[in-house]
Amino acid sequence: MSNDAKIRATAQAALVHDAGRSLPLLRRFLNTNNDDLHEETFEIIRRIGPLAIPLLVELLRHPQVSFRRFAADAFIDLTPDTESIQPALRRALRDSDSMVAADAARALGALHERASPSVRALVNALSHEEPHVRIYAAEALATIGPQAAAATKDLARALRDAIPGVRWAAAEALAGIGPPAYSAVPQLMEALKDQFLYVRICAAEALGSIGPKAQTARDALRAAARDPVLRYQAEWALNRIEGFESGKPDVSSVASAPSLAPQPQPTMVQTGNPPIDWDTATGRNIVWSVELGNEVYGSPVVAGDVVYVGADNTRQLNPAFKEDSGVLVAFRVTDGAFLWQDVAPRVDDRGLRDFLLPSTTSVPYVEGDRLYYVTAECQLRCLDTKGFSDGENNGPYREEVFKDNAAADIVWQLDMPALGVFPHEACNSAVLSLGDLLLVSTSNGQNEGHTRVPSPRAPSLIAVDKRTGELVWRAIGAGDKVLHGSWSSPVAVNVNGQTEVLFGGGDGWLRSYDAATGHELWRFDGNPKDARWLPRAGVLSRNFIIASPVFADGRVFLAMGQSPGHGNAPSFVYAINPNGRGDITQSGLLWTSRDVSRVVGTPIVKDGLLYVGDVGGTIHCLDAATGVQLWKHETNEAIWGCLLLAGDRLYVGNAGGLMTVLRAGRRKELLGEIEMDAPLYARPAVVGDALYLATANRLYLIAAKH
Repeated sequence: MSNDAKIRATAQAALVHDAGRSLPLLRRFLNTNNDDLHEETFEIIRRIGPLAIPLLVELLRHPQVSFRRFAADAFIDLTPDTESIQPALRRALRDSDSMVAADAARALGALHERASPSVRALVNALSHEEPHVRIYAAEALATIGPQAAAATKDLARALRDAIPGVRWAAAEALAGIGPPAYSAVPQLMEALKDQFLYVRICAAEALGSIGPKAQTARDALRAAARDPVLRYQAEWALNRIEGFESGKPDVSSVASAPSLAPQPQPTMVQTGNPPIDWDTATGRNIVWSVELGNEVYGSPVVAGDVVYVGADNTRQLNPAFKEDSGVLVAFRVTDGAFLWQDVAPRVDDRGLRDFLLPSTTSVPYVEGDRLYYVTAECQLRCLDTKGFSDGENNGPYREEVFKDNAAADIVWQLDMPALGVFPHEACNSAVLSLGDLLLVSTSNGQNEGHTRVPSPRAPSLIAVDKRTGELVWRAIGAGDKVLHGSWSSPVAVNVNGQTEVLFGGGDGWLRSYDAATGHELWRFDGNPKDARWLPRAGVLSRNFIIASPVFADGRVFLAMGQSPGHGNAPSFVYAINPNGRGDITQSGLLWTSRDVSRVVGTPIVKDGLLYVGDVGGTIHCLDAATGVQLWKHETNEAIWGCLLLAGDRLYVGNAGGLMTVLRAGRRKELLGEIEMDAPLYARPAVVGDALYLATANRLYLIAAKH
């Protein structure tokens, strides 16, 4: 294997392109004792896709467990081409390695109703000793739907499993089966009183899906509807039992309309003149740096003399708190001294275990002495920026875990799962402020097995009164059509004098909402109508929206993408006219670019130019009026969210830790390349001529030393 990334990438691409002749060679690679070569070969096989299925079936019986694990995992994303190899997947459900068995269940679940021949094998897996196998088996049965009716008795029994995730997955499966699962109504009524939140939510969903045959559950659902957490789900279920479908409860109102004056928001276009070269080894132009953690995705935000950034708890700044957790840390800007931190411990009564990333990814918003952000546990919090150093515990919230001078003072907290939200893998949203409103994405998404949305009537976007934390309105948006997660952040725009909130959905639709009421104004589909969901590298797939939309010169710019873990593949960037109403997919389209691959970082637009970084590691400059590509620059590693324009300098960091600095303009001019010591995932902040840059491990203040 070459150490040169470009040479290695070229060789991999050639092997993928000529897959028919490459497979015998790849078999030879796997017969070596070189573990690194095995990993490279696995990645190539994954990129080859369906043509590699016969080889993967062989690997599923390989004596080496790592080979079997790879094969089972690869099959998950090869649906529907795996329909004919279900016997191999059913055999893998009995594998001695529980990870192989769990991924075999997930692969069957990805087939949806096509997996009906495997119902009996999945029912048997409900008694597996490993909880994750039981969870994924139940979730697979959920996707099969009514054809899994024979599993009803076993699923009703699983509602009493000791593991809460198994219980709610069983309820999901009964919901998927629908009316044929009526014999499980008594067990589902009991599950409405379960200790764990998501068991109750999924039980209500199942009773509603059973419909009129669940008449005996009406009193239990009326009682459940008195719980604000279950209100919408229980009311929907009652309507279904009465024989009619209720409309989506998109909006909740407050007595008085809040002020909507827009507040200054962090932007990717800054003035200032930060350095274009620095060196972490020698300290050149490094004013200070501090350790953050091991898995940091948060963007720094500077307010006054403090810089705030989300991180994980690896550093354990509070010796009394050692558990995995997301944290928000405050440092002094002059020297990086630690001031205080907010911690978000795991919430035990949800039963999510370690499903959520224990690292704060939210970009906070600071206004005066109040800071607002979304925790790693899906809570919208308002903090007092003075912490407890002022000797006061501000606000109605009194349940802080720590109350010393190094702890955060929580003023109020809104627990988004209490709205029915099932966050998928990570809770990611910048906080948008509009007068007295705060708007955030809830990260509602798919279940652990990535087979369906367990809480389809939960909101994907909420508006909250910043003074009290009370819900003002809720928008469901993608609902049960979320492809993976909902991780885009909302933005506010002024269209012909009306304040609109643009939000990119987990289903690939961009929606515009009236900021005051939450009513949908228009929507735009970012996917071709015939596109299929294929979450793997190298193939055109249905995509969803992670990057926030950008508005400039009367146009909305939208970049489509997927989780970087799915690899790079062709995608689209659009320019949209936002002046329509309803579905403007055709009427509002101005131009489409196919030059850009999958995107997760929000593009930048200035002076008629659109700058986009994609998961393939390419920086693109497009003409904002026409979509024509003016230039591109390869960085050779995935670009996530590390993009910033400061003056005429474009800073773009990649997952390999390379910071590339280019001159903004219609001609490409490379100003510098700086190797950092860890991946660059997050947008930097600029204050004057100083750059605050977070890697996956450290926070740096970079400025010219005089």
